Amino acid sequence: MNKSFQYFPPIHPRKSSTRQDEKWDEAVAFFNSKDYDKVIPTLLDYVGGHFRSKKKDDTYEIPHGSVVISITQTPKELSVKCPFLNIENAKKVPLMRRLAELRMHPLNLTDVLLEGNLVYFTFSCPLSLCEPYKIYGVLREICYYADSLDDELIEKFGAEHIQEPKIVPFPENLKQDAWSNCQEIIADGLQRVDRYMEKRQGNNAWYTVNIILKKIEFHAEPQGYLRTLLEKSVDDLYRREVPFHDRLMHGKSALEKLKELPQDKFMSDLYQVETFIPHKYSGKKENIRDNWEESYEEAQEMIANSRFEDASIVLESCFYSLFYYNLVGEEISKPIIDALTQASNREWSQAAPLLLKGMEVIMEDTVMGMDFGMDLSKMMGEQMKQSMAMMQQLMANFNVS
Repeated sequence: MNKSFQYFPPIHPRKSSTRQDEKWDEAVAFFNSKDYDKVIPTLLDYVGGHFRSKKKDDTYEIPHGSVVISITQTPKELSVKCPFLNIENAKKVPLMRRLAELRMHPLNLTDVLLEGNLVYFTFSCPLSLCEPYKIYGVLREICYYADSLDDELIEKFGAEHIQEPKIVPFPENLKQDAWSNCQEIIADGLQRVDRYMEKRQGNNAWYTVNIILKKIEFHAEPQGYLRTLLEKSVDDLYRREVPFHDRLMHGKSALEKLKELPQDKFMSDLYQVETFIPHKYSGKKENIRDNWEESYEEAQEMIANSRFEDASIVLESCFYSLFYYNLVGEEISKPIIDALTQASNREWSQAAPLLLKGMEVIMEDTVMGMDFGMDLSKMMGEQMKQSMAMMQQLMANFNVS
């Protein structure tokens, strides 16, 4: 506990982006030239070249997690429909109230429709209004909330899937390893949180909760209700309207609940599933640099002043936040993984320079890759950039030695 965090590699190779960035500019060009019938096919090519094969007649049927997205294009209109839940045997009153709340927030572009006992996500508009940013936002909104909210509503209100998701469970030995390792990660994290709170180092306690939650996602990459729990716990850490100490205690409580989660429940959410619009973004190096700039300078200053423990925690928070919000290629992931591996379970004075070196590779590299298309990492900025800003604020306001 007086050394750096132990590194646990992912139980399965992490996904990389399938986006064809150059197709984004093509979709925008088609829209601007009023070739509206070409916008949607080109946008699907941008997401992944294999999605064109999902078309039958005028409709694309594309699986995503536990749902299937139907995208129908006629000569004049686009319509999107996603079967969500069967509520025939559910607790209808509280569930209908929750669905009504969803239409107000967080849904922005899409609607929730009830047909008999079946709930759908829907969207439609004329082809002439299919601006690529808007349509991508619609598809991402449906994919994200349909796949994340279904498990919550099934768990709380007894709803059912309209169709069972097609999943590929991880081998039992990998699931067992993930369970054991996550128990160790959480137990170590809780001990660190208690120590920092006893020493009145609220910033380091908050960082630790943040690291541990995202480290579980990094190592096990769970789906289903477990992923929903992790995402809610992370989101609660950043709720600025809630006092800092309350957020910290809620985060600690979330770790304790995760530690008490039954083994079979934990392992049942370890599987692979086909996805359409990933809930993670494709981070670009220049935007990662923007997000890390202040943390990079702070870590350098901390190391110069022999604050090795503080620097290590800041750096690991940056690294696990990057993986939590993004799909990243080997060019970015390799130096970070190497740094986490080399710094694992070392004395703070040894770990901090190693971690800083990993960040330095990204921050100081002057070789820039080709830059096409929509900058999705700017959309990511609403999450990751706020995460970095929150960390900076915490270090300034709660650094009690």
